[in-house]
Amino acid sequence: MRVLALLALCVAVVAAVPSSTRLAGGNFVNISRYPSLASLTVTWNGVNHNFQCAAVLINNRSAVTAAHCVYYSPPNQFRLRVGSSYVNSGGVMHNVNSLRYHPNYSDSSYRYDVGLVRTSSNINQNNNVRPAPIAGSNYNLGNNQNVWATGWRHSSGSNNNRQIADSQMQTVSQSNCNSRYSGVQSISSDMVCTGWANQNSNGQCNGVFGAGIFHSGTLVGVTAQCMSSRPTINTRVSSFSSWIQSNA
Repeated sequence: MRVLALLALCVAVVAAVPSSTRLAGGNFVNISRYPSLASLTVTWNGVNHNFQCAAVLINNRSAVTAAHCVYYSPPNQFRLRVGSSYVNSGGVMHNVNSLRYHPNYSDSSYRYDVGLVRTSSNINQNNNVRPAPIAGSNYNLGNNQNVWATGWRHSSGSNNNRQIADSQMQTVSQSNCNSRYSGVQSISSDMVCTGWANQNSNGQCNGVFGAGIFHSGTLVGVTAQCMSSRPTINTRVSSFSSWIQSNA
């Protein structure tokens, strides 16, 4: 189990932090702003589907997400909703026929936290459904760059009442992020941290695992871990673009 991630999520939800610095207080937006963003649901009883994670569409059959989102369950327990601003209504639901995660991923580590969801049928594109371009292996994403973090923020009531939201953040240097996570874990070059370098509470949490980090419209990160008072850790897409493209 990803105990640290689950504990971090609980802490992030209850912590008193400025809404301007966390996606949980980000701006509600329409799906047309991020037509590649999808919601991944899972069923434990074969009837009711509940929100699991975000995902980002990268072609007409595949979406990228965090590996830990799909590590524990078979494909037939998942569905992917595209083309909707909400996780529990609208758009089109697709059954999932295969799940893939990086071969080096382990649930005891936060590295290689990237996975792929492949649908049973083709996903039709329109103004609300469109794959995102992904960062290639040579994509240069510097420090202190403005990026947009996306996810599914609670709109009201239960876990399934979520709406798409975004928040502008900055990339945080590896050395700074390592310092902030001292004694917790090491930040490797295939991760990219986001938040605000000069503030104590600065990650994006709540409904964002598997969601996209966008730089000038390009998918550069997939949210993997967040903890209160620390930058958010995202899987750096450029480090895994070859694996993503060959398996999508």
